[in-house]
Amino acid sequence: MKQLPPETVQLLSSSQVITSVVNVVKELMENSLDAGASSIDVKLENHGLDRIEVRDNGLGIKAADTSVMGMRHFTSKICSHEDLERLETYGFRGEALGSICAVAEVTVITKTEEDDISTKYTLNFTGEVVAKKPSHLGQGTTVSALKLFKNLPVRRQYFSSSKKCKEEVKKVQDLLMAYAIIKPDLRLTLVHNKGEAVRLARQLPTNLSRDDVEETLRRMDQRLSENSQTCIHGRPFLHHLSEVPSTEQEAKALLRPLEM
Repeated sequence: MKQLPPETVQLLSSSQVITSVVNVVKELMENSLDAGASSIDVKLENHGLDRIEVRDNGLGIKAADTSVMGMRHFTSKICSHEDLERLETYGFRGEALGSICAVAEVTVITKTEEDDISTKYTLNFTGEVVAKKPSHLGQGTTVSALKLFKNLPVRRQYFSSSKKCKEEVKKVQDLLMAYAIIKPDLRLTLVHNKGEAVRLARQLPTNLSRDDVEETLRRMDQRLSENSQTCIHGRPFLHHLSEVPSTEQEAKALLRPLEM
């Protein structure tokens, strides 16, 4: 990871702010996808307010990069503003972990193929590593965000009602559903309070009914109209995706065989 030059930061910086549980999940999932993960597990406790955990089997974070992984504007995706013309990743500004650290207690467990064991890092509110110790997990990265909005009582109060909390979990579920549709090789699970909410494995696209797909696309289109950041690829991709096969035979013809 390298720190972006000041002129690039000035052009790209948007003072990213985490305002919801689904914001945290989206940022961490995009990091996992950029790391080449084929399996992502999302766990929530108390609707994500007490704990959000995203675990993947991606490449992991190199030991040389761990000291700056939570610092703002440190990224391995681009080196300058011109690199945006060749961008092939979801994230690029180096603000995801840093913005989450500002509103929660963050720990990162990571292991690369070259590492003998995984290591658990504890980050402070500025993204600096303040502690580390060995861990037992395999290759990949696990990020946990605890006590979300503990230092922002007004934002925490916004989620005090049961209705708001349930709506937030539903948004997370819709987010995972959208990724499952566009990435049939990706295995996804969502667990809330130790009870599995939804499992979105690689066979999902062949099991979805036409009504399921059209309902998901309708919700995505509605959020795009409301300028929501929950959706994935924007309106052009949505229009490309909106051609839904009318029969099961047509759907299977469009999908390559998936190895289980």
